[in-house]
Amino acid sequence: MVNSAPRLGFVSMHTSPTAAPGTGDAGGMNVVELHQARALAAAGVPVDLITRRSDPDQPDAQELAPGLVLRLVDAGPAEVVAKSGQEDLIGEFSAGLAGLGPYDVLHSHHWLSGVAALPVARAAGIPHVQSYHSVAALPGEGLAEGERPESPGRVAGEALVARESDQIVAISQAEAETVIQRCGADPGRVEVVRPGVDHHVFRPIRSGESPPRWSTTDAADRPYLLFAARLQPLKAPDLAIRALAGVPASIRPRLVIAGEVSDDFSTYRGELDNLVTELGLEADVTFRGSVPPTQLAEWMRWSYAVLVPSYSETFGLVALEAEASGVPVLAWRTGGLVEAIADDRTGILLDGRSPDEWAGAISALLADRGRRDLLGRQAVEYSSRFDWLQVAQRLASIYHRLAAER
Repeated sequence: MVNSAPRLGFVSMHTSPTAAPGTGDAGGMNVVELHQARALAAAGVPVDLITRRSDPDQPDAQELAPGLVLRLVDAGPAEVVAKSGQEDLIGEFSAGLAGLGPYDVLHSHHWLSGVAALPVARAAGIPHVQSYHSVAALPGEGLAEGERPESPGRVAGEALVARESDQIVAISQAEAETVIQRCGADPGRVEVVRPGVDHHVFRPIRSGESPPRWSTTDAADRPYLLFAARLQPLKAPDLAIRALAGVPASIRPRLVIAGEVSDDFSTYRGELDNLVTELGLEADVTFRGSVPPTQLAEWMRWSYAVLVPSYSETFGLVALEAEASGVPVLAWRTGGLVEAIADDRTGILLDGRSPDEWAGAISALLADRGRRDLLGRQAVEYSSRFDWLQVAQRLASIYHRLAAER
């Protein structure tokens, strides 16, 4: 067992494998989870990616790549269910998960998966690894702007998997500290494995390539900014729009917004449309929905800068993808973004959330092409240290160690 690759169950019950691939979401799967699974399979670790059936026509099993199989578990209705409604499905999912395998290690993503998988791992006598990707505020702390009230069992569920899991894998030091402080995890069982980036997809502009055109009325050299994330208050696309309005009209770039509305925020796109109209930015803001990573990468490499105004990010993978594309990032100084961005070297970390402050930073960067290009070059070099193969090797070493201890 120790000298051969462990068979791994990647548990992610909250996902929807039929969802359109795109920003922050690949086939409904969290981008970090999916890339970890693909990299592990490519490194010779067989992985079953286990999620909940959300469509009655989906096959029970589907090979996504050599060594990587998507397996579906019946739990609740065979339809997309918002995250806020999935807590009631944990028991059914756990029972279905117990019928799969056998596995040498179960690695759960998000708290729902962990609560479902932990008893299955214990019954099978195998290690359980937990990744959070986001952590709830403790009772009484209040909600940050853009956060919804937690489902009843989330705080207790996160604490349970923190106490009982054999290993916790965080994607940033900021997330590790949050899991320790909020969930009571043993610091000795928390390891940081930062994400990688696909340098074949997210890369700088090559000679002979042509930029995208967003409007026949735009000047050929009009720059554009890119916002790429799911459309929900926590990601703060409204701040990006308000900041654009503060940039003088004579130098104002276009703002391209890539991403779909989350299930729990179905009316939010309408609110953003109203804001664009209210600010008179109809000719300056383009909503493009969710797109495949290759399309997003093309838009990213031609953008003047990428905006990440989120209230919180455990890491901020989109910032790393922008850096690999040779594009500087403007982001709020929070969470893992401090680790994803080298301030004033690969991008700009802003301390405030005032639209005027953001507009000033955007305007200053537009006025100094030399600085923008220098940040972009340094961003490419910085991003080169983040690689999915290295991530897979780090994870595989964790699984081997846990298996050996068992």
